[in-house]
This record gives sequence, C-alpha cells and structure tokens, in this order.
Amino acid sequence: MKKNQRLAVAAVSLCALSGCSGREEITFPFSASDVHFAEMYRYTVPADAQAKVLVEAEDIEVLYDSFSGRSVRTGKEENDLMGGTTTSFRFHLNDGTDYEIVYTYGGGRKGAIRFLTEEKEYVTSADIGSFWEDCDSEAVEVHESKLPGDPCGMTTKPIEGTMLLPGHYVAEGYDLYMEPYLDLYADKTATLSYSPLSSDIPMGGITIEDGILILNDDMFEKKYTFLIDGADLIFQADQSAEIPPIDANTLTDGARFVYQEEE
Repeated sequence: MKKNQRLAVAAVSLCALSGCSGREEITFPFSASDVHFAEMYRYTVPADAQAKVLVEAEDIEVLYDSFSGRSVRTGKEENDLMGGTTTSFRFHLNDGTDYEIVYTYGGGRKGAIRFLTEEKEYVTSADIGSFWEDCDSEAVEVHESKLPGDPCGMTTKPIEGTMLLPGHYVAEGYDLYMEPYLDLYADKTATLSYSPLSSDIPMGGITIEDGILILNDDMFEKKYTFLIDGADLIFQADQSAEIPPIDANTLTDGARFVYQEEE
C-alpha cells in the first residue's frame, strides 16, 4: 500500500460521511467506476482469515451500493467486540490509492466500523457483515499480514497496559520446532497450540487484568490463563482448561512463553 497516497485520499475523504452530528449516512469520496478491484476479508482471529476478490464491474458496483446510505453514528459500541467477527474491505482505486474499512461485530445490536483513511470510528446497526455472505466470489485463505487495519500488530506497539508485543511466543524447554506456542494479536485475540500433535487450537479474545492474561476459547467455552511476567507469559495450568498429556512436548504448568523476533 502506498501510505502517502492513502493520506492524500484521506484529505478528500473528510466528506465521506454526510451529516454534522448524530446520525449520519455513508458516502464515499469516489465512485464505483473509480475502483479497479476490491477485496473483502473475514476472520474471528487473524490467523483464520479468508478473502474474496471482486474484479467484475457489476460485483464492485453491488458492493459499493450496499454501503451507500447506511446509517452510522459517533459513540461507543454497546456490546463487547472482543473475540467478535471482523469483516474488512480494501478498495483499490484506479489512481493507485487504497481505501480501507474495518467492521467488527460482537453479537449485540451494534457493531464498530472504522474508516481507516480518515482515522475515524463509528457505530452502526447496519449489518455490514452480511456483505460477505452476499458475495458469490470464492473464499480463499489469506495470510494475516494482508489484512486491513494491522490486526496483527505489524507496527509492534505493545498491547495496552502491558509490555507484551503482538506476535509469536514460544514455550521454553521443549524440543526444537515442537514447542507449544501462543500467537497474540493487536486486536486482543490469540491462538494457542499446546501440542504439535493436537489438531485442537484454542482461539478467541483475550482479557488482561491484575497481571493475568486469559485466552477465552468461546467455541468450546474454555479458558487458558497466563501470568504476565514483564515481556513473557507463564502458563497457569490450575486456572486453565485441562490439557490432555499427548506427548513429552505437550504444554505443562509453569511453561514460560518468550516472544520470538521475526526472521
């Protein structure tokens, strides 16, 4: 993405939302014919992301028109979006710039929608996530680094209130390449691999309080607890869901997870 060009678009997109206060309607600072192609993304945790690509003018116009006139307003979302479903959009414009939108829905009456080119966030009761289901394009797996909004923390800013960086944490004291690992994301989600021989990969939102990080696996209603020790994490088995003893490399109580720099 060309950052300087995105900023140029942002200057124009101050008019992207019509209305002075309260309820507003979505409009774009470009037309459907200005879009070269568009991408849609869907994930609960970034490592699970899928993408759909729209290249036909008719499909792009349908997506464009789906946004037009949708109501948004300033304020805070009424539901907890942690661990919710994110649907994001990237419009590749003919002038070489990109226009990005991120929408997250946690199951309540409203979701949060961010217009990244404007650095503004709103709430909406419009079902923006339904645009994904309505699109007939094939869904394919996509690497998390491609997602709009930097949910993986590629800018390496610490998670709020901690010294923990979003990224890959590996447990010490296990066989090389067989270690349990924990992936933390900047959008406060995480995935845990407690054994290389297990297909069970707990994933979901995280909560942080009083020096404790908890991974909430909502699908199976389980939680996994870690003591925050500076920039490391220490697994607390007695406060976590039971982990079956699969082999010698299975995660055990007191294992220290250490951040791994990208190679």
